[in-house]
Amino acid sequence: MRTILSAFFTFALLAGSSAATAQPGPIKIGAILPLTGSGASYGVWMKGGAEMAAEEINAAGGIAGRKLEVIYEDHAADASKAVNAMRRLVEVEKVPFSLTSYSAPTLAIQPIAVQNKVVIMNGGGQSDNLANKDYLYNNIPVVSNEVGVIADWLAKEKKLASAVLIVANDEAGRNAAKTFRERYGAAGGKVLAEEQVALDATDFRAQLAKVKARGGDLLFISSYGRNVAIIADQARELGITLPMAGTSWILVPEVMKSKGAEGILTTRLPFDPNSAFAKKFKDKYKTDAGFFAVQYYSATMIFAKAAQEAIKKSGGALNGEGVKNAIESIRAFDTISGKLVFQANHGAVMDIEVGTLKGGKVEVEKIIKAAP
Repeated sequence: MRTILSAFFTFALLAGSSAATAQPGPIKIGAILPLTGSGASYGVWMKGGAEMAAEEINAAGGIAGRKLEVIYEDHAADASKAVNAMRRLVEVEKVPFSLTSYSAPTLAIQPIAVQNKVVIMNGGGQSDNLANKDYLYNNIPVVSNEVGVIADWLAKEKKLASAVLIVANDEAGRNAAKTFRERYGAAGGKVLAEEQVALDATDFRAQLAKVKARGGDLLFISSYGRNVAIIADQARELGITLPMAGTSWILVPEVMKSKGAEGILTTRLPFDPNSAFAKKFKDKYKTDAGFFAVQYYSATMIFAKAAQEAIKKSGGALNGEGVKNAIESIRAFDTISGKLVFQANHGAVMDIEVGTLKGGKVEVEKIIKAAP
């Protein structure tokens, strides 16, 4: 465990210093994640990644000699639940920092973060509206980057000239669909029809029948979680033979195992399933790791690095404003995926892969390098 930590983060531990004695007890942070509901598979990865990071940090002596404790809350893809969770973390637990996830829940808690000067870091939601928000950092690209890549690829290289859309009726789904329409149109493609669906629904046949009637060359699924597997299976049951496509959001176990999703065209963000991290994750949790496990491992490590710096500069105190100032000062963080640099809009840029889902794995066709 300590090998990964030492390879990417060096903590100037201050055990026994005034910092440790001035603030006894663990440093508490929050993690508001999809632990139940249609996105629970993401939650397994996110929580597991954060747990692994916290264990490694504590095994190395903690942060300024203090243990790190992560308090997990479940938003179940519901913004109101996220708000309640954030209020408890802020008012009861007095956290200076919280991991967050999903676009709508993150946008809902961001004003609370600002009001209470608590840093929140999102490693999963990708709405463009998450950028340029005070006290919110995203260690993941906004959706316009990823959707733009796949829209160009589908129209220009795959020569799929017209598309029909199935869209999750939430912040992320609608935002991704908007970007897809714009970028696909700019690349010469035409969107013929669009149907919205509830994220927690289980029967999509009516919407699929409507888009089937419009024809087209492609079915683009602007949704995520296990409902993508259901959509794909039901589409094939209805005789929809069009190629299907989606972003890296679809890469959850339920979709990877779905017969209907075989051959789906997709993006993938950087993740090595054969890495030492992936092996340790599988050994610990008895399930394959995914990109979001890495994201929340890295986000927790980024906090630890920033907290260490904040404590050093303050003479022992730790609060959200200090963490924010430390992130702004450091900017570039070494992670197990490579160097991550927070941009001026508080977002990150990454290389994006495009390929085809075959036999439960993505066969990568090409890598689109991030703009410098």
